[in-house]
Amino acid sequence: MGEKRRHNRLVLSLPVRFHDVAAALGEESGGLGVLKNISLGGLYFECPPPVELRQGQILQFDIAASLPALDILGTSHLTVRGEVLRLEHLLGADRACGVAVRFLEELSFSSP
Repeated sequence: MGEKRRHNRLVLSLPVRFHDVAAALGEESGGLGVLKNISLGGLYFECPPPVELRQGQILQFDIAASLPALDILGTSHLTVRGEVLRLEHLLGADRACGVAVRFLEELSFSSP
């Protein structure tokens, strides 16, 4: 039986920067990953080891993207806060991790 989703996913590969919203100032609390898909409800990305994320953690994401279909010239930044729902250790990827995230707010777009 097929998987039912509330929102359609856009499959793409873009760099994604993330950091822990609850981390203290000056504390190293984030990293870089590769976005694999995104929808209005969440995203899925992969990040290299070491992975120091946990289920339930709240992260802030910044994704730089060119969006010509939306008539936005140049590069726009998508920002959003989300909760880590699931961590998947990927086989054959030197213990890289796939991370499923549910958005806690609507995506926002800004110019650089």
